[in-house]
Amino acid sequence: MKVAQFITVQLVQWGVTRVYGVAGDAIFAWLDALGRQDKLEYIACKHEAAAAMMASAEAKLTGRPAVCTATMGPGAINLLNGLADAYSDRVPVIAITGHVETKKLGGGYKQYIPLEDVIRPIARYSTTVVHPQAIGEVMHKAFVCAMHQKGVAHVAICKDVFERMTDAPLVPELPRVTAAVRPDRLEMEYAQEQLMNAKRPLVLLGIGARDTAQGCRQLAEQLGAGILLTLGAKGILEDSHPLVLGGLGEGGSETALLALAEADVLLILGASWFPRAFLPKELAIVHVDTNPESIHAHPKLQSVTADLDDVLSLWLRRLESRRIDQAWEEQVERWHARFWEETQQITEQQPNELVKPETLFHTLGKVVEEDAIIVLDTGEHTIWFNRAFRGTQQVPLFSGKWRTMGFGLPAAIAAKLTHPEKQVVCVTGDGGFQMNLPELMTAVEQHTDFVLIVVNNGTLGLEQMKMVQAGYQPFGVRLHNPDFVLWAAACGVQGQIVESVSSLEQQLKQALSSGRLTLLDVHCSAPTLTERKKQIPFQAQA
Repeated sequence: MKVAQFITVQLVQWGVTRVYGVAGDAIFAWLDALGRQDKLEYIACKHEAAAAMMASAEAKLTGRPAVCTATMGPGAINLLNGLADAYSDRVPVIAITGHVETKKLGGGYKQYIPLEDVIRPIARYSTTVVHPQAIGEVMHKAFVCAMHQKGVAHVAICKDVFERMTDAPLVPELPRVTAAVRPDRLEMEYAQEQLMNAKRPLVLLGIGARDTAQGCRQLAEQLGAGILLTLGAKGILEDSHPLVLGGLGEGGSETALLALAEADVLLILGASWFPRAFLPKELAIVHVDTNPESIHAHPKLQSVTADLDDVLSLWLRRLESRRIDQAWEEQVERWHARFWEETQQITEQQPNELVKPETLFHTLGKVVEEDAIIVLDTGEHTIWFNRAFRGTQQVPLFSGKWRTMGFGLPAAIAAKLTHPEKQVVCVTGDGGFQMNLPELMTAVEQHTDFVLIVVNNGTLGLEQMKMVQAGYQPFGVRLHNPDFVLWAAACGVQGQIVESVSSLEQQLKQALSSGRLTLLDVHCSAPTLTERKKQIPFQAQA
């Protein structure tokens, strides 16, 4: 068969269900092959960066390789922003791009650039296919590398190679890839002793603890430890749990800082994020992770390189005899009540006032389904989500370490395509939304139904806040916004303006129950964030 057909059939056999991309002449042959079958869906995006963001979002939700495509030169370069998100958040994404004809490689031809050199810093694997017989081995290696190393694999295929015949054998299954780590028993037991002797423990849960949520909860209860949640850990444990004290960092709670000032051990489970500037200088730390690269260098940190399943099964047995410090557990529960009151206070408003972002998220938490996917663009509103949204079992989806603006809308499309049975809500700032406005038509074309909430305050809120904190006069951060409801109408999307607190909850309920793609243009107040570092009641890490 032709290489273009081979790729299509092989992807289907490996369980790929869709490809996100933008058309271009270097991939015409593959697009033709995709159009002649119905097992692999092609999602035609408006911009290649959005296509890569969709693939990254799908991979974050499923843990399986997702695929995006683009033409040579500008198309491939445009993929980079979304691919960098997948690279930074360590999820498997395969980028299949076109390339110039084999005879033009290395020359001064239009749209030629050495793609391997360009993509190498963010790819676990990158190569160029110049012969049709190589396609099977290359595809296999790309997928295995992306799955095993949790990152981006890039395959550039010369334009003329797509049309050539290959007798490379199809491989029905990929090898099983396991992330299992052989634990060190002494390492686990030494850390266990630290926990056994701890009088005032805290636990920080990250996104990596999602699959072992029940065991993490049980361990924290067994220790009588206060629980802190990273942004990615929202929904692992309901915020109403009496040991939960909120988040940590700029989006964290004041209560968490008070607890850290009194704690003697912080146990980090499944979090690669290390908020050094928010941790007391003398605090002992135990950090468990399968990936040693995620464990930070720190003189008071005891590392445990192991699967959480292995660690939890041992510690839950060994720590059964540990006596909980009753005074500490009671203090944690008082802090929980303070945290609960804290989130209530920051959302109190008069009915006729413009909506504050914290009020928006607090209200959203009341009306959204318990297992909804909450897609967050990057900006000030992300911090308010962490502070004010009272999670139950929702799954947040966001650009973690790359933190690119414009992620929200493409990710919401991918989330709804990946999980059509779930309620999806996207919250984006007015700046982030404008970066990918055309993808609203992609959402329409794909018949997706989710609620798109635009935090409209006429500014790049996070940048404005940080400029003020740094002593600068805000400049270049004001936005001249279009009428988002009119834009939605032009795309065939239902849109509404939310102008005050009094109508917020009702309009959210209506949008969520409509079963249609709906845009809510929420007119919000100006940024009001305060710098958390100035409120830390202890000497922080250097």
